[in-house]
Amino acid sequence: MPDEISGNLQNLLANLLARRLLNVASMTISALTVSETAPARMSYASVLRCLGQTLNGMALKAVEVRTHGDDFVVQAWKRGTSMMMDVEKHYSPDEVRKIDAAGRAQRKPFAGPPDPLSISQILRLAGNYVDRMRGRLIRVSWQDQSDKIQSVTMQWESFQPGRATVESQLANVEELCIHIYKQRKKIALATERQAHRPFVSVNRPS
Repeated sequence: MPDEISGNLQNLLANLLARRLLNVASMTISALTVSETAPARMSYASVLRCLGQTLNGMALKAVEVRTHGDDFVVQAWKRGTSMMMDVEKHYSPDEVRKIDAAGRAQRKPFAGPPDPLSISQILRLAGNYVDRMRGRLIRVSWQDQSDKIQSVTMQWESFQPGRATVESQLANVEELCIHIYKQRKKIALATERQAHRPFVSVNRPS
């Protein structure tokens, strides 16, 4: 009788161990499947470039891109005296990926460098800065202040190592405003090298 009880106990423990191993293996396979199928998050530089491409060619005086959870909200104002908003669209990450894929399909080989002052390229540079700062984008606004001067303002939440998931509503938000201008002029190259003048003015609000 004791041998029979011992044998039953061993069989019970073996069955429990086998079930536990099967559960662990199933969870591991599920995690691997999710990691393989879930698309990687696009960089802010790529996202803002794609959103800017949807606005290229429009006569705009101002653009603002805001994050809303994982989505992006694009607002735009056309040139003129009216203060009414002319464009407001919401894009999910999947929609941004579709815009990116469509742009790649239409891209011509040897098309030459893109216009560095186009909305898509200026927004891309703003997103690249936030990526380099490892921040979480909050808002990017662009304004065509004159025929020669543009400005772009970025707001992002700075990266904090070891930050807790649950915290107060206070966030450390950074803001950077850059003025960009294009001007054609004749200069003496030797004099310009000696001057070491910056090409853009950077204002960091207090």
